[in-house]
Amino acid sequence: MRYAIVSDLHANLAAWKTVLADIADMRVDKIICLGDVAGYGPNPVEVLESVYRVVQDTLMGNHDAAVCGKLNPDTFSPRAKAAVLRHRELISQTGMDWLKSLPLMCDAPGFRCSHGDFSNPAGFRYIIDPEDALPSWKATQEQLLFVGHSHLAGIYVIGDSGAPHFVDPCDFELESGKRYIVNPGSVGYPRVGECRSTYCVFDDETKTVTFRQLPFDSDGYRKALKEAGLGDDPWLQQNGTQRRVPWLRDRLSFAKTSAAGQHDQDLHEHARIDLQSSKSHRTPLLILLALAVCAALAAGAYAVRARREAARAAYAVTIPDFDLSSLNAYPLAPPDKNLLPTLPATLSSGARMEGWRYAFDDRTKQSFSAALRDGALLLSVRNAGPYRVRLESPLINLAGTQLHALRLRGRIRKPGVFSGTVFYQLVTYTTESDGTLALGSTHSFEVRDNKRKAPIPTGTLNRKIELGKTVSHVRFRIEASFDGTLEIEQPLLAGEPLKPAAAKEPSE
Repeated sequence: MRYAIVSDLHANLAAWKTVLADIADMRVDKIICLGDVAGYGPNPVEVLESVYRVVQDTLMGNHDAAVCGKLNPDTFSPRAKAAVLRHRELISQTGMDWLKSLPLMCDAPGFRCSHGDFSNPAGFRYIIDPEDALPSWKATQEQLLFVGHSHLAGIYVIGDSGAPHFVDPCDFELESGKRYIVNPGSVGYPRVGECRSTYCVFDDETKTVTFRQLPFDSDGYRKALKEAGLGDDPWLQQNGTQRRVPWLRDRLSFAKTSAAGQHDQDLHEHARIDLQSSKSHRTPLLILLALAVCAALAAGAYAVRARREAARAAYAVTIPDFDLSSLNAYPLAPPDKNLLPTLPATLSSGARMEGWRYAFDDRTKQSFSAALRDGALLLSVRNAGPYRVRLESPLINLAGTQLHALRLRGRIRKPGVFSGTVFYQLVTYTTESDGTLALGSTHSFEVRDNKRKAPIPTGTLNRKIELGKTVSHVRFRIEASFDGTLEIEQPLLAGEPLKPAAAKEPSE
């Protein structure tokens, strides 16, 4: 039997339709949803109705629990809580009753499913680092487990060595002596990686897991978000997340009768063309002239629109406006040498930050400064409104280091009112035969607030990132979109020692 394992749909109808079409094409026998059908997105009713109709087994996620009243949404981020309250207004009592009836786990021949950690399913604990997977393996006997919740597609593996490790999404076959926890990623809220809808297919006869990654109509999703009053999603604002075919021509109406609400520009264009055409019966030269004018106007309008689109997608100011000289990681003093430049201890107003490259949406409303808090030097970023900011290191040349993995650590604070998201990213590059660099993968991690209450909301990140054999350069980057003040401690990027026991295991 072939199972489609989907998770974290988050009321994104555009993405769910795309995945459903692909599931049909994959000739799947049964669909299992790991939870979070609701939350975040603009179409909770439509997605819930569809899941109810076509999915054989649906589990309860933490957002589903919050919508139906089984979980207090006060622990959620402001955006997530707002969506929960909005969904409560839209979903009928019948829908609420169905959400309340959803189980926390389900069993199938040879594998088991949960939204989060298996040791305490009702606690909705995340499995992110390899060590997070250990309690779930202790609580279960099955060789194969499926979880969602983190939106991070990938595979957690443990073998005879007893050392768990994480593998990026790839198709694989179950091996004797190893156990697996597979996260299929998110259908409707893919806020990491390439921001595509992901799910996986498990074939219990061939014992294989296949990952599927699909683009969806992000423009339609953003339009639906706006109409629902939920605003834009931060992960859609990251570079490369919006995929659209460029316009070649201005829009024209091909309907016999213009519908109500037709754009004024289109109506004016049609009227002008009709007027020129009516006069051109007597003068063929005017026909050519009118067509030339129309073509010029269309080209001009397209150029203006293209420039506006580019201005919205790019940062308004980048300092410096050229790339910095690369840094050499070799010789490396493992494992405590920080490969990243030091953040400034002092930074006067308007001064350039040495060793880093950064970008603003609006420099008049955004600023950097150095701060000292609790004995730690901090880089303080102030946004007087919802703006984006990017901070990135130079390219780091890994030649001669023979590094297999890097450890990324970071800590941020949010003094005062803060609304938005912060992503730490590691971008990898490979060197082509002609010596040029080619972009590889972007490992993106959202730095969320710690669950412990503190006078100042604080978020920490500690991630091990496996490097492919062809990676020659890396770059660290912070992508943040927020309103308020963000304080950044010195980030650490260091070589991760290779454990001898892990080195004996074949790569997954």
